[in-house]
Amino acid sequence: MSTRADANQQGLLADGTFGVSPYTHEEAWAIASRLSPRDTIRVAARDSSGEILNQYDRLWDLDGPAPTTTWAMLLADDDLRFRYLCFDFDNSNGPAARDADRLSYWLDELNVPHLVCISGPSGGRHIWVRLEAPADAAAVKELAHYARSILTSLDVQPLTNPASGCVRPPFAPHRAGGYSNPLGNIGLLIDREAGEHTIEQLTALLVDLGAELPPTETTLPHGAILDGAGNPRIRGPKRPLSAAMDAALHGPAGADASHTLARILIAAANSRWSYDDIVGAAATATGLEHARTRRVGNDRVRRSPASTEKVLRSAWHYAVRFVASHPLNATGDDPDYRTRVMSVTTTVQRALERADSLPGLWATRNGRVEGTRSQRAVLDALCLYMLQSGRPVVEADVRRLSADTGYGRTTVSVALTALARHWIEKVAEAEGVHANKYRLHSRFSTEISDPNRTQARMRAEPAASLPLQQTLAQEIGIRLGLLNHDVFTAPRSLGRARGLLYMHIPESGSVGVSDLSMQLGVSTSSVRRRLARLVSSGLIERAGGGWRRIALSARDFVARSLNVDGHLARRARLYELERARWAWWQAEVTWMERRSKRRRGRRPSHFTESDRPGYVAYPRGPSRRCDHRAAMELVRAGILDGGFAQVA
Repeated sequence: MSTRADANQQGLLADGTFGVSPYTHEEAWAIASRLSPRDTIRVAARDSSGEILNQYDRLWDLDGPAPTTTWAMLLADDDLRFRYLCFDFDNSNGPAARDADRLSYWLDELNVPHLVCISGPSGGRHIWVRLEAPADAAAVKELAHYARSILTSLDVQPLTNPASGCVRPPFAPHRAGGYSNPLGNIGLLIDREAGEHTIEQLTALLVDLGAELPPTETTLPHGAILDGAGNPRIRGPKRPLSAAMDAALHGPAGADASHTLARILIAAANSRWSYDDIVGAAATATGLEHARTRRVGNDRVRRSPASTEKVLRSAWHYAVRFVASHPLNATGDDPDYRTRVMSVTTTVQRALERADSLPGLWATRNGRVEGTRSQRAVLDALCLYMLQSGRPVVEADVRRLSADTGYGRTTVSVALTALARHWIEKVAEAEGVHANKYRLHSRFSTEISDPNRTQARMRAEPAASLPLQQTLAQEIGIRLGLLNHDVFTAPRSLGRARGLLYMHIPESGSVGVSDLSMQLGVSTSSVRRRLARLVSSGLIERAGGGWRRIALSARDFVARSLNVDGHLARRARLYELERARWAWWQAEVTWMERRSKRRRGRRPSHFTESDRPGYVAYPRGPSRRCDHRAAMELVRAGILDGGFAQVA
């Protein structure tokens, strides 16, 4: 659009009438460029008929011309810290205008500058807050979930995804006509910033108003147990806090009282304290001030007992999950943990460096059996398990490896057999409910005693390996996650070869054909053919002299267009059913081997009472032989869940 007449969009006003945008398409784009915390912005795509989709999968440089569709501004900066809060209220989820008015009133009560916009013809609302200091993604996510519990029309996605969470900024056109119409001066967003304690204050206010976090997972993390009152704690005898943390508990909470509370609770969970211990300390310990009071301006106001209990319980659950998920912080019962982690990390690093030095080996499709792409994915997954557990030997069944790599269980089984020649060693065979156990080949081990071996001299101090462990685990997880998607794994999808190329293309920056050829160990002509298919599918785009990846959410759109979405989910569901049937069968075997078990004569029904702990009797055919096919049908129908409703 080049003229104001062409660019004018109809915008819904507060009274339900329509108005005309005061800015042209290019001027609205300039406003977005001024506001954006990043150098790129997300742009809506068009389908083959030219209709603008509600799919913001393309990244667009702000230095370039305005796109012909519409755009959505990322809320977080390049460090994935939020520079804006945008509360997106959608009428499809509830009364958007009413919820927006309530939140706007609360922000006024806290003296937080904000801008309310009518998002488009449907009458949704956006409430924008520009932050004075970048905000941690975890704190913003918690705030979003608290707000969602009492503001039902709120869409939490933009505030819970720092990597790609985005909202159309003020004056951006709407795909269905109209534009994002501010109900106040745009200067509220350009020139006014909310204070550094805004998120803490708003969260505390929402809690006082009755907001709650969504229910957490019922499954306890590894290493955690429930105390007598049903609260989680880390397994082991209680220990006193360190001198430093004891001083923090009884010292001043400081300017960031919520951070002090989190530090103390994590230390207490690590020392095997219980929730009751924390409740007892919260009455007087000055370091837990955030649980007793909330900040309002420069003062602190006492919380209600219910609010104190909510804040303390939520923070305690987070602390226990954090300690259980980060075993490096919970080594009191395992004094050799750090040394063992150092050894495991160094061993994994050597194996990965060796694997990375042989790109052609993993790029082979037909050639040698050890040169298949599936083997590298399985090797990566085993290394990830070792890093996560901090142990050199891990238990891994083909279904778990299949879920984490995207390859079928038969392919995974073949890959394990091939890797056992030079890369891994099987330590123990599967037995009962336990799967095979593996470790990396001894040639990668750090326990080699020969001082002339290079590996023996590469050992680092234990503390030096801790960030490396986390870095390697993150790199492997990202690598597996990029490839493990319906768009590359399902029949009639884009295929593994293109997925492997996609995995090596960055989302920021760019990479050239020659570099990709070297990394993959394949010819440049093969790389170009695969690139062409990825471009036509909308997964990558030109960037400078190379290529870059479009947002990860584009994979979902492409999978739907290819009609392959849901493939991995269906496979995962099948594996869950097979695991349940196997556990049922193992219980049956245990019962059959038990002495003095209850006999039921020739009664054929398997729906009668059973002395098998937790299971009904396994189905049998007319010959009294176990019927595994019938068992699978019963598991699918929900017999192990206590019902027989068909599972879709």
